[in-house]
Amino acid sequence: MNFKELQTQQKLRGGYYTPDDLADFLTRWAAGANPASILEPSCGDGVFFKTIASRIGNPTVTAFEVDRQEAEKAIGQAISSKLTKANIRANDFLGWALDALWRGIRFDAVLGNPPFIRYQFLPPPFQARAENIFNTLNCKFTKHTNAWVPFVMASFALLRPGGRLAMVVPAEIIHLMHAGSLRTFLGRAARRMVIVDPDEIWFSGTLQGAVLLLAEKRRGEHDSPQGLSHLSRSRTRVRPLGPGGRV
Repeated sequence: MNFKELQTQQKLRGGYYTPDDLADFLTRWAAGANPASILEPSCGDGVFFKTIASRIGNPTVTAFEVDRQEAEKAIGQAISSKLTKANIRANDFLGWALDALWRGIRFDAVLGNPPFIRYQFLPPPFQARAENIFNTLNCKFTKHTNAWVPFVMASFALLRPGGRLAMVVPAEIIHLMHAGSLRTFLGRAARRMVIVDPDEIWFSGTLQGAVLLLAEKRRGEHDSPQGLSHLSRSRTRVRPLGPGGRV
């Protein structure tokens, strides 16, 4: 059993940040949607901002980071990257997402690395918001879920038709039961989905294996899903991507 008092502060807030090469790979996939608006639900210190500027330009970026010190770093990174239309909010993404879903707010692309935090380590308000995300999207909720699951669900729901999501997520998306609702949700809503599964652990200080999730939202009822591709690659092999950033 995992006891909260035995966990590090980094683990309790899920703060494992994305290496630059992975951020670039993910941004190149998102760039295939020609995004004018990008959502980053957990931006950390702003690691994606530099590659957004270099690969996409100066889109409107809406980003969230609950840790105020990290949010300040992200603001500095946005300024240095010349992302003049970036809005970094130092508050919880899920609470905002519930309102945004009802208001019909949508984005062209989503980038990020959502927090990897066990449900029992989440504060009660966050637990309630996570359950509300499941209910809003008509997905089966379980208290065995992890914080990253509602983050991905809400983020994908906030995409416009044809929009693209590119995220670092735990490898448990492939097989664990608590990710079953997410797999079903993506299976219904995604036109195309690719999982890049590495041969090594990317994040030091954690035994949690991670994969890259690339998904494109269906454009309409008649836009048939093309199925799930599950690619096994090492870290050094995630760099190549087809012309125009396409898999």
